[in-house]
Amino acid sequence: MASERDHRRMLRDAYKAERKRDEWSLLGIDREQLDDLLDHVEEQLAVTGCDHTLRHSRAWAGSRSVAWSELEAGLPAAGGGCDCEVLANVDPDEKV
Repeated sequence: MASERDHRRMLRDAYKAERKRDEWSLLGIDREQLDDLLDHVEEQLAVTGCDHTLRHSRAWAGSRSVAWSELEAGLPAAGGGCDCEVLANVDPDEKV
């Protein structure tokens, strides 16, 4: 029989896994696309800096035929209100 502590740990882990699935669902892109987006945003920010918009993310979506409306809604929900926040915060696999 599992201890109360083990039970709480199992519930916490299940909650975290569900949150991760929810964030991936909100983004509407897969791991490979996210890596590509983050690389693109990082490269662009190195050149122009952040203007506190999602212009580099939007440009990436347009160049990859990714539905911008879904991604635009999902990025802020995942912590990416602007391009520099996308780079710093938007990776469901990195969140605790």
